[in-house]
This record gives sequence, structure tokens and C-alpha cells, in this order.
Amino acid sequence: MNDGKIIIDKIIAEAEEVAKASLAKGQKEADAVLKAAQEKVNKELDVFDRNAQAEAEKAAAKEISGAQMQAKKAILETKQEILAETIAEAEKRLLSLDDAAYAKVIGGMLKKLDRSLGTEILVSKKDAARLADVVKENEFTLSAQTADISGGFIVKNGDIEYNYSFESIITVEKEEIQQIAAKILF
Repeated sequence: MNDGKIIIDKIIAEAEEVAKASLAKGQKEADAVLKAAQEKVNKELDVFDRNAQAEAEKAAAKEISGAQMQAKKAILETKQEILAETIAEAEKRLLSLDDAAYAKVIGGMLKKLDRSLGTEILVSKKDAARLADVVKENEFTLSAQTADISGGFIVKNGDIEYNYSFESIITVEKEEIQQIAAKILF
């Protein structure tokens, strides 16, 4: 029986060796799988972090860009308001000139006027008396009709009228006037 016990002990020892080797191999494979999984997780986390950082930077840039756009828009609106007020103030000052200064302005406009457009001049009811002399001095005829304008004049040639009222001049020349005013103001 001794031999039987020796054989059994040897078989048990060999089984234990095989079991230890299998366990070591299994542990080694499990460690390799865990290591690969951890590396994969780390890579994915790294990619996620980079993507999150990139998205955060895009969002911040978009927010900054939007704020800059709003600021530029506000500045532009303010400048446009200032220009509109400046033009309105210029028209107001033209209309409030004393008779002599106003006649001088209209006289200067009449001197530059192409007579081929006509020689009959229409003015507003309030300007008829104060501009009669300057119209005559510049060899134009003051019409008996009056025009519904706040200042300036209209040249009439038959059925055709050329509008030189301040409102019309400002409307037609608004862009150029704004550019000139913007250069001075800003």
C-alpha cells in the first residue's frame, strides 16, 4: 500500500502542479485582459477629454464671437443714431438761419444751378417773401405757386419739377453726408 500511497501522492502532486500552472496561466491571461481593458478605457477617456475640451473651446469661442457681434451691432446702432441726429440738427440749423444767412445759402445753390433745368422757382409759403430778392438777383422767376417743403426750393420747367428741398437733398445725398459726418465724428 505504500506504493499505492506514493502513486496517489505523486498524482495529487502532479495535479496540484497542473492546477497551479493553470491558475498561473489563467491569472496571467486575466491580468493581460484587465491591462488591455484598462488601456482601452484610458485611451477612450483621453479621447473623451480631448473632445470635451475641443467642444468647450468651440462653445467659448462661439460665445465670445456672439458677444463681439452684439457689441459691434450696439456700436453701429449708436453711430447711426448719432449720424441721424447730426443730419437732423444740420437741417434744423439750416431752417433756423436768419433771413440774410438763409438767402445767402439759397443764393449759392441758385448760382450753381443749371438754367437748362428751368427758371421758375417754387419755395415754401414762409420762404416766398424772404427769398424773392435772391431769386430775382440770380435771374430766376419766383413762382406764384408755393411748395409744401420746409426749406430749399423746387425748379419747375413745364410739368417737370426738380426738387432741391433740403429734405430731398438729404435723402438723395444721405449716404455721402453720413460718410462725411462719420469721418468728422468718429
